[in-house]
Formats: sequence, C-alpha cells, structure tokens
Amino acid sequence: MIPVTKEEARILRELYPEYKVTRTMMQDSKRHHYYATESEGNMRAIASTNHLAAEIVARIDREREIRRN
Repeated sequence: MIPVTKEEARILRELYPEYKVTRTMMQDSKRHHYYATESEGNMRAIASTNHLAAEIVARIDREREIRRN
C-alpha cells in the first residue's frame, strides 16, 4: 500500500466507486492519512500526481516489456 493525498483518494473513488481507500484510524496519532493498494489501474490513475505510483507503473511496464521479448 502506498500513501495518497486526499485529492488522489477522491479521484480513485470517482473512477472506481466500489474501491475503498484505506484511511488511518481517528484516534491514531497519524490521523487522516490515506492509503491505496498497488493495483495497476489505481496506480495509472494517480501516476501523474504521485511519484510512488509513477515508479510502480514504470516497473509494471518494464516487466511487461521483458515478458514480451
């Protein structure tokens, strides 16, 4: 799971209504942090704003290219 911003979480919810973005608990000291699973669709949706998502997408593309050859 990677950390995402509130805006990125909103984008994921709009694109995938059935997807649930994980948020830390209210009583935890690190409140209001959002996390998304590392699935390809989610990562491609937020790759332009999240550097970790962009790295994951690049790795997926490299692995896919290796398999093709």
